[in-house]
Amino acid sequence: MSQKRVPWRPIEPLSRLNGEIAARLASVDALQVAWKAVQASASPEEVEASLKRRLRRHAIETGIIERLYDVSWGVTEALVAEGLTTEVAAAEGEISEATLSVVKDQFEALSFLVEWARTDHELSLQFIRELHTLIVRHQPHYEGRDQFGRTVRVPLAPGVWKTLDNTITRSDGVVIECTPPLQVDSEMQRLVELYAQTSGEHPVVRAAWLHHRFIQIHPFSDGNGRVARALTLLALQRGQYAPIAVDRVQRAEYIAALDEANDGDLRQLVRFFARIEEKALRAELQAPLTPVPESAGAVAVARAYASRLKAREVENQALKAQKVAELAEILHGRLARFMESIAHQVQDAFREFDASTFASVDNATPPNSKAKYWHGQLVHAARLADFYANLSEGSWWVRLHLRLRGSLLRFITAIQKVGRGETGVLALTVFAEVLSSDTENGAPSLLYRVFEHPHIPESVTLIYTDDADTRWDDVHQVVDTALSSAISRFSEDLA
Repeated sequence: MSQKRVPWRPIEPLSRLNGEIAARLASVDALQVAWKAVQASASPEEVEASLKRRLRRHAIETGIIERLYDVSWGVTEALVAEGLTTEVAAAEGEISEATLSVVKDQFEALSFLVEWARTDHELSLQFIRELHTLIVRHQPHYEGRDQFGRTVRVPLAPGVWKTLDNTITRSDGVVIECTPPLQVDSEMQRLVELYAQTSGEHPVVRAAWLHHRFIQIHPFSDGNGRVARALTLLALQRGQYAPIAVDRVQRAEYIAALDEANDGDLRQLVRFFARIEEKALRAELQAPLTPVPESAGAVAVARAYASRLKAREVENQALKAQKVAELAEILHGRLARFMESIAHQVQDAFREFDASTFASVDNATPPNSKAKYWHGQLVHAARLADFYANLSEGSWWVRLHLRLRGSLLRFITAIQKVGRGETGVLALTVFAEVLSSDTENGAPSLLYRVFEHPHIPESVTLIYTDDADTRWDDVHQVVDTALSSAISRFSEDLA
């Protein structure tokens, strides 16, 4: 049976997207307001350091997406936090000098893009070629096919349009033909012209359109994915949004979104970029104030902190606090009812296997003292989701216990405030752990945590201006998917 092939077609302008996308982008914009307030209270050095950390993460993950190399989460975090240096790589003992050179090239290309975005220059073919040249600087070859279908090493010319046809093979086996070499220059010129026409669109939409249309053309022999993901930052930087990084965990969802775009529907890719933009913005709300050296003197220290704290105040903090609490209360009530329903059904299902199976649900909200339960678990879940959990008043949590054959599954879903102070931002996270309920003193002992890198569930970002009815589907989907995964893992270990 021959593979289905989709012939190449010229790139198309951005078409109108429906209202569902508008609601999602409104949430991104509301979160951006809180992020920009934090940015305004930080020093230029702090802002630049945060930007460099995000670019380092992108530089590492973009090569992993292409399977050029593999770097563990632990090493990734060390390189992101401490820098792309030989010393850090040697201390971790996992990443080779050759791999580090490739990552550094990708980081320098991203830094070049950010600096270029700070100018008033328009997107050009020369800029795209220069970007590609930086990205593949230490990549002299790429894997190609000869006339007999054999894999061969082909010299890679940096910044030069391809001379051979190339294709994209989708996950369903469909082969998509990219722009023929003779049409590349004209299509790339058209890309630049059409991108300029999107200037009035939301930066996330512009980023998704540019990314997909560039991938559709595939102008270079290799490195197209890395260039496309770098170009995604262009509109975001100029629109004053946080840089995003598609990571290894999101690879399958990312490719599926590109497949949808190849079929003519850009919405899934826009939604995907919007979610990771929300995560990037939300993560920056965790950053504590950088200490002022005590050697600067008491007055200087006091003035520095007073200035920063004042900058973080917002005129409508009381309104934000009220709206945040109202939104959290409504969603918490729905979560509690959902978990009660699930608990009864799961209990009945497992009692066919073990008659002693027992499921129970508990919950709490501020200002109840129980709202401060699960502090350690929620801080851990927030770290995995890359944000600062403000648990000073507790959280709006729901807990499900499932006891079966001497083991206990504890599943917690919680809505908590994000960032220091009243940012108007909430995050829903989930946490699951398995404990042994058969112990001598009656206290369960931890056996393992269900969710760890790289298999961590999605979180949901909520803004004080959100409508509970509109956001409930997002909340429900994340909780239901995570609970299904937790029950599956728990059951498999009992088999």
